[in-house]
Amino acid sequence: MLYIIRSVDNKYLATAMLETAVYCIMYGFFYHKVSPSSSLNCILNVSFSLILEHVREFSCGKLHYRTFHLDSSKDQLYVGAMDKIFRLNLNNINRTRCEVDSLSLEPNRESSLSCVSKGKSELYDCRNHIRVIQPIGDGNKLYICGTNAHSPRDWVINVNILAFVIRINNVSLVVHKTWITQANLSHLFPYESFPGVGNGIAKCPFDPEDNATAIWVEKGNPSGLPGLYSGSVAEFTKADTVIFRTDLFNVTTGQRVHPFKRTIKYDSKWLDKPHFVGSYDIGDFVYFFFRESAVEYINCGKNVYSRVARVCKRDTGGKNILSKNWASFLKARLNCSIPGEFPFYFNEIREFEQLFCILLIILTTAEHVYKHPDDDSKFYAVFSTSMNGLLGSAICTFSLDSVQEVFSGKFKEQATSSSAWLPVLTSKVPEPRPGVCVNDTQSLPDSVLNFIRGHPLMDSAVAHDNGKPVFYKRDVVFTRIVVDRLEVKGIKYFVYYAGTSTGYVYKLVEWVDRSGEVHSHLVDVFEATVPHPIRAMEISSKHKSLYVASDNVVRQFDLLMCKGRYENCIRCIKDPYCGWDRDHGECKPFVIGLIQDLNNATPGICDDCVKFREMKVNYGQSIHLSCPVRLPDMELLLSKYGSLKWYYFRSERSTGYEVFPRRDKFVHTNDNGLVILNILERESGRYECKLGTNTLCRYNITVDLKTCTAPADNEYRKVYSEWCHEFEKYKQAMKAWQMKQAKCQTVAHPNEVTNS
Repeated sequence: MLYIIRSVDNKYLATAMLETAVYCIMYGFFYHKVSPSSSLNCILNVSFSLILEHVREFSCGKLHYRTFHLDSSKDQLYVGAMDKIFRLNLNNINRTRCEVDSLSLEPNRESSLSCVSKGKSELYDCRNHIRVIQPIGDGNKLYICGTNAHSPRDWVINVNILAFVIRINNVSLVVHKTWITQANLSHLFPYESFPGVGNGIAKCPFDPEDNATAIWVEKGNPSGLPGLYSGSVAEFTKADTVIFRTDLFNVTTGQRVHPFKRTIKYDSKWLDKPHFVGSYDIGDFVYFFFRESAVEYINCGKNVYSRVARVCKRDTGGKNILSKNWASFLKARLNCSIPGEFPFYFNEIREFEQLFCILLIILTTAEHVYKHPDDDSKFYAVFSTSMNGLLGSAICTFSLDSVQEVFSGKFKEQATSSSAWLPVLTSKVPEPRPGVCVNDTQSLPDSVLNFIRGHPLMDSAVAHDNGKPVFYKRDVVFTRIVVDRLEVKGIKYFVYYAGTSTGYVYKLVEWVDRSGEVHSHLVDVFEATVPHPIRAMEISSKHKSLYVASDNVVRQFDLLMCKGRYENCIRCIKDPYCGWDRDHGECKPFVIGLIQDLNNATPGICDDCVKFREMKVNYGQSIHLSCPVRLPDMELLLSKYGSLKWYYFRSERSTGYEVFPRRDKFVHTNDNGLVILNILERESGRYECKLGTNTLCRYNITVDLKTCTAPADNEYRKVYSEWCHEFEKYKQAMKAWQMKQAKCQTVAHPNEVTNS
């Protein structure tokens, strides 16, 4: 892809491009003795495959950018990194300044020394990695929690004031600066205390590599008080993992009204080494997504299952039993599998890994589930699995109705430690039904509390939508997923963006046609943070942008990547954001009048848009017809339509026939091309490369009978070599004759008469 340099906002990208160009030219000139103009071909193959006008970038160094909070109302993206929080401009993240638009939250010296003394890395583990950013109230305050050198700590900051600290003779002076035109980050004023904030244990992890999730809930809690719900580790040793709600305070008086609630400590029936994925506040419940060791599989070996759990927001625990614990905690398995007689299960939910097998290896990378901010009815999740070096990922969706149906179904139990896990008989379930929301959980009878303590697991698994994954692929590890929604010509489309562990983004589209059938296909694959894993991802329909982060950089990609991204009609018409302009022969953001055909409703719709390539060749010459069309879902298309095929048409009106390989005449190449050996006059005409009904390439071949056949390079070299050999023999013979002639001239002939 050729770089187009117009107005490059990011000087680093521009510099890198120029350095690459210079390198290509110099390398080609000095090492391969080719001209600078020829070396420019190298530039065309630079790996960064997006034109710069579609990409913006922000980085203040390798600061491990792993937490996003997107605030569309303020046009800001808050990024949690190592020792810092950044506020990025959603319209253009290049406008962010490292020092001005950030807040430093470094651990104190005491915490750092304590962390190092426990054997942790000073430059990574013993820093403050921000892992939770949640809005409070109207969004003018943010709840922040970080690892703080393996001693978790939380803060509340005011986004309307900027504070910075000046140290004079070891004395800290806090200076506040207010901007009128733009919000700034600061700690709250010293007199603006927030109750319950300071200790971050159980709210965010100790270790920056641990997965955690948290959500600030304003409404629905006991006494209507706001609080944080989290899934994290509650001990330095990681032995205690917890789904947690903080103490609930009266924000005005600072008085604690309700104590914290948590899962039972060290009880594998409740949680068994979970890796948390996400949490969402919907209706009366908060839902948690995670993967964990499957306690119901323990008698058969070790396995990892994905889970969804829920707790009632009104839960205040039991009066005597479960007084400090949830009285409404339930969990169920999530099923993401490929349909078949023996379905293959993707058992690990993540925004980072999984594959195709029955026995699974626990994966240690991050995970993710996404919910569209305007739709509480559906969850989008990335699953992966691995075994014996094989790897793969899948995307599955789950409806809230399916989740609720399972939580309303049968419970699962194990009568003894050696017994199989079986469904609980309905007659054994007490009333009121365990796990439902009640006004006062402390009034629940002991029979209900004892049942929920021993039976948190549901018998059925939550089935994924449509009986199949949206997408699955081998040898790929997905790390993050976000989804956009749009409507074109009365059809609603869901556009999925899935990030990978190698820095690529897979773009897919799913829709339901007018007959009710669900379709999906891969639209594009592009480089985002290659070769580094994608750690965080967000999307903004308002700003028509995708935001992607690795440990090194944050990048912004336009959703409307049409012109410059899709070089042909076939790729363009498969993207719901784009359409092909016949008149100008280019891909543009879709408007009525442009060509678009996501579901192949019109076979050959792009045929008229494929330009003819004219070739005039000599009689007897061998030629190569290339067809370098790159389609992201080529494997799927080949399985559906078979291999690419070449067709020959003698004239415009003649019926074409397929060109089959023939050793002495036609050779099909690995790059979908066609080689014609010793072309004859009768083989002139039109050649087309097709995939199914779609024409990919077209050639008009004219055989010139008047011009002598130009020798091929290898033929020329062979003749030249033979000529050189003969010429060398001639020179040797000439030299020998000359020597003999000279000898004859100096020696007298025996019959010659001489005068004496």
